[in-house]
Amino acid sequence: MVTFRQVMDTDLSKLTDAAQAWDDMADKIEKLETTYQTKVQKISSGLSWTGISANSAFNLAVQTRHDFDAAQVEARAVADLLRDAHGQFVRLVAAVKDAVKEAEKAGMKVDGDGRCTYDYSKVTEQEAFSLHHDPDLPETERSWTRRIEQAVKAVDDADYGVKLALRESVKDTDGKGDPKGFNGAAQGDVEVYEGRRATELGEKLVDGKLSPAELKEMQILMRNNADSKPFTQTFLGGLGPEEAIRLGDKLTRLSYNRDGSVNTEYLSVEQGLAHSVATATTVPGSINERPPGSPEFNAWLNSPDGRFYREWTEGIRKVGTKNFGSGTEPRYGYQAYVSMLDNYDKFDDQYLYSLGDDIIKAEKKEKGSLWTQWGFGGFGFRNDPLDAVLGLMGKNPDAATAFLDPGGKGPLKNDHLAYLLEDRDWPQLANVGYATTRVSDDPLGKMGLGAALEAAATGYVPGTDHPLGQHTEAQARVLHQAVASLNNAGGAEKLDFALRRPMANILMDYTPDVHQTLARDNTVYRAHDGVWVDNGVTKVSIPEDQLVKIMRGIANDPEAYADMYNAEAHYVADTFSSMPEKVSENTRVPIQEASSALGMYDGVRADVLFDDRDKKIQWERDFNNRLTGVTSLAPKFVPKTYVLPVEIAYRIIRTESHDLMWERIKEAGMEASLENAKQFTAGQKEVDSMVASWARTHGHAEDSNYTKDLIGIGQTKHAEGRNQALIHLRADY
Repeated sequence: MVTFRQVMDTDLSKLTDAAQAWDDMADKIEKLETTYQTKVQKISSGLSWTGISANSAFNLAVQTRHDFDAAQVEARAVADLLRDAHGQFVRLVAAVKDAVKEAEKAGMKVDGDGRCTYDYSKVTEQEAFSLHHDPDLPETERSWTRRIEQAVKAVDDADYGVKLALRESVKDTDGKGDPKGFNGAAQGDVEVYEGRRATELGEKLVDGKLSPAELKEMQILMRNNADSKPFTQTFLGGLGPEEAIRLGDKLTRLSYNRDGSVNTEYLSVEQGLAHSVATATTVPGSINERPPGSPEFNAWLNSPDGRFYREWTEGIRKVGTKNFGSGTEPRYGYQAYVSMLDNYDKFDDQYLYSLGDDIIKAEKKEKGSLWTQWGFGGFGFRNDPLDAVLGLMGKNPDAATAFLDPGGKGPLKNDHLAYLLEDRDWPQLANVGYATTRVSDDPLGKMGLGAALEAAATGYVPGTDHPLGQHTEAQARVLHQAVASLNNAGGAEKLDFALRRPMANILMDYTPDVHQTLARDNTVYRAHDGVWVDNGVTKVSIPEDQLVKIMRGIANDPEAYADMYNAEAHYVADTFSSMPEKVSENTRVPIQEASSALGMYDGVRADVLFDDRDKKIQWERDFNNRLTGVTSLAPKFVPKTYVLPVEIAYRIIRTESHDLMWERIKEAGMEASLENAKQFTAGQKEVDSMVASWARTHGHAEDSNYTKDLIGIGQTKHAEGRNQALIHLRADY
């Protein structure tokens, strides 16, 4: 094993010196070959010598001539391998030395074995005393030591690969010349030899013949090379798609025990295999620059650089619906393949698009769900490959947007989103009993769809912090189509569990557009049903009834609904903060719009509480706990017209939030009736509170005629908004 001392002391220039020596040897062998050709082989091939001896001499000369050729190939390959090794070691040794410098800069002293301890000589006596009593210092020292050890380990991994390549390059594998002669098929790329070895080990693993030492070797190969195209394409090309699926499925089974605990040795190899596929299937450019099916993409696909991608994807298509399991517990190719891919998250956007599209085509061809789960597939097994691919797209927003945008240009135009939300038979779980089979929905179904939807409509990976309110036309089209399809399929008000939080996050991202729809007075929004651009800002209008039904579906998750309400309240506060003091339409309209919007929210809340009477108090408590816990956290809206002054927001929003909480809980306790639905006025009181707070910032008392006049402006609009929401949701209202 390479040590820290060796890394720091080795003179790497000797590698390039040795490479030059091997090239010089190849040149000398070339001269000898010329001499042999003219002085020896020429005689054996002449017409003056015939008979058995002549034939024997001729064949021997041909073999010897081949050995001269092979010796040159082998020598030059070794030279290239040494230069490749030099390039790798220079980079990796530099990383070790950089880690040492950073440790020293952090106050560490690094000894000759790479062990870090704090250097007290650089601090005062008082500082040294404090550090000696710092309970976290030992772990800090160990963390720096570990970082250096990891950098040294990377050198050791590379050293293993170079030794493997040098050893394999001098084996005579071309099948010509002397059986123990020179290798005329030698390669000058270390990663090619590592890829071939990984193929051998992968095949042994599938057959159950991999030893513990070979498993460790495979871990090294994956760890050191999974981001190398020569390695990954050699490795996967050697396996082929079908054997790669078998390998992935075997690793999925071996990586998890029956109790769900993890076998890290096998899991690391499975992660390396997934990483290898990601590297090997990388396409130049982005999906917008070179979309699948475009002339530019097809030209690359038919080039030498695109050959592996073309052959690999064609092979996966052929075995994607092949059953690798049994008749009673099927495991189809796409299921096993995507289960393995799920162990990595940085795939090329073009590849994810193509893979998802291929799975949809396979589903449509089969006409029915291929992926019904019969029994427990095992930990790590993804029963629904399409949903798993969508989950990977959730980590690649560009891929998700392109895949779900119904208005894509040229080859990107598709109906994927409508298919997913309206037409697809989502896989179910089949539990086989003694005499009956019970089929149920997968409780984790559509988790990937939710992640992809959120990434596609917002342009950000779910869970990442980002400003709200600015989108591309493609992103806005995804939202518009999602709302339309969910309503078309009758799933808006009973929104799937996996879609509630994603749809809430999306609508929060589009709060300015949602506000204008719920305000019910913007003729531009009411005239549009779709996406348009106004002064460089993308806007989207959603039919009011469809939006309210989606809000009702989201409201089955009280915390998600509270976050939407919070975003709306902060947006309202933003509009209030820019109102002029003099009463005019510029003050009246924002108040009326806020009243209508929050009236809509109250209408949805009333419907939830009347539908779920047994749990309504708990729902209201969950809603309020979430709301009062986040009201001081202002969402960040863009463009600049949406940016909220935080100190004004805090004063406007926070003033009576706790009083309103008890008002809402009181409303939740009312008997469910149409008459009582009209008593849901907490939203209006929220607006009144905001108006009063705004008025105070301009020097007007709460009981002044000025303030009373403003408060009275929106009360009718709140009732209209609340009632209209209930009309959309209740046939009996």
